[in-house]
Amino acid sequence: MSRNTGIFTITLLAASIGLIGAGGTAVAQPGWMGAPGGSGSRGPAAFSAMDSDGDGAISAAEHAAFRAERIAANAAAGRAMRNVGNAPAFEDIDANGDGELSQAELGDFRSARMAARGGDAGRGWNGQQRARW
Repeated sequence: MSRNTGIFTITLLAASIGLIGAGGTAVAQPGWMGAPGGSGSRGPAAFSAMDSDGDGAISAAEHAAFRAERIAANAAAGRAMRNVGNAPAFEDIDANGDGELSQAELGDFRSARMAARGGDAGRGWNGQQRARW
């Protein structure tokens, strides 16, 4: 058995054991797809993580505080912060201009932003459809 084949086999075995140990269920990553996540999480933050006072709306101040806290946490962890300057402004997300973000506004904004990325979801670097397992 070649060295690469052995490494692949060990990696595959470790991944399989991890899935069995997790009961075969997917484990939500903090901050992804609405999963609970604090300011140090990666990916889209959960609405509830940004709504610090729990009133069901995100104010401009809550949004700014969350963003600053998240940037500081990522910097402290040594994570690359590519495109941090291209992040949308609060006003870009606040579709009705009432000074608050509802869960629907945030969801609509995120959906529109993903759709604007070219609709290549599920495609690899070469344009080929990726396998769905």
